[in-house]
Amino acid sequence: MNGEAARHLRWWAFYVFLQVAAHVVLSSIGAFFHFLLGHGIGLVEGWLHNGAWELALASKAIGLWGTHRLLRVRMYRATGLVAGLREGARWPSERAWVVGVFIIAMLLFWGGPEAVPDNRGHLWAQFTAFGGITLWLLADVVIAGVLQELFPFAEKSRLRLPAYLVGFALAFRLAFPDYFGTALLMHLHFLTVMILAGPSARRWTESAAYLLLAAAPAAAWLGLDPLWGADFSPWRLARAPAAPFLLAIWMLSWAYYSLRHRWREFLPRR
Repeated sequence: MNGEAARHLRWWAFYVFLQVAAHVVLSSIGAFFHFLLGHGIGLVEGWLHNGAWELALASKAIGLWGTHRLLRVRMYRATGLVAGLREGARWPSERAWVVGVFIIAMLLFWGGPEAVPDNRGHLWAQFTAFGGITLWLLADVVIAGVLQELFPFAEKSRLRLPAYLVGFALAFRLAFPDYFGTALLMHLHFLTVMILAGPSARRWTESAAYLLLAAAPAAAWLGLDPLWGADFSPWRLARAPAAPFLLAIWMLSWAYYSLRHRWREFLPRR
């Protein structure tokens, strides 16, 4: 591993540490003031649960902004966050649509969604979950793009994605107890958005398309939310997707795209 890749990994580790630390500090401050007001443990736990996505997004924003800011303080010429988003803004390619639609379709087909009538009125919570999981995962793509610009891995490096996944897994494990058994699904979402973003991690619109088609609907409307489960979802899956099923549909989605793409080479051209 060369020096650039090593620095890339150190800054990725710092970003993970910063967001986890921010989450712990924000949660502790909120709990402290609740206890100061004489609120019981049940009320504090309810506050932490109901505000889980707000805390998660605030922590991620602190990690993203703090890492980018410190990079600039250290005199690295990092592209501005807004400028980087503008640079990578383009219409998503077909693979983002194919993979996203395939995964959500398989979840619907296999899971057998059933209505939860008591949750129909929680529109704000559903909107929060939809936007929350999208922004939460896109932040990792944005910081990966900044780090790849400053300290590039080789385009065909086999270390980059595993290193990202380890950092994501640690952040997820340390900040969010997996009460709802969605850890594997979230890790697959993360791998997908990183693959779609490309070696430069600049194709963030492709990652966003996948999240809007698959990850966000599954979390907000099918009860596959990592922080809320089906507590506010209008539907839940009658059959929870097991690990073999999740791994199978994830691999099939990419295989389907690859085969579909290759078959085009044999079709007659107009």
